[in-house]
Amino acid sequence: MGSASTGMKSLCDEIITGREDRESSVKQLREEVQSIRGNARRFLADSERSHREMSRNLRNRLQEEKKNLTKNVTTLRDDCREKEKELRADLAEASRIWNRMGNVLKTQKVKPDYKSEGESK
Repeated sequence: MGSASTGMKSLCDEIITGREDRESSVKQLREEVQSIRGNARRFLADSERSHREMSRNLRNRLQEEKKNLTKNVTTLRDDCREKEKELRADLAEASRIWNRMGNVLKTQKVKPDYKSEGESK
């Protein structure tokens, strides 16, 4: 009979030890889960802050670039308009000279110095 009681005592000790081990493991797992959750919360908060900061910086840079681009386009457009005015004035002057030359040639009755391809010399 002694061996049955010894076996029963051993079995009860193993059950108690197993329960304590499980409780310890569960407690350790809960602590690890809480640590992981805390790290995840910190990561998400840091990511959100970083995203807001990057968004703000990008928005500011884009606004500044838009201002610069608008300024540059305005300057380019004004330069083109000025060049266009100069070109129109230059073409008007060339036309006036051409017409005056044509009138001088008509009044002097100057004939062209060239002959068409079909004419012989």
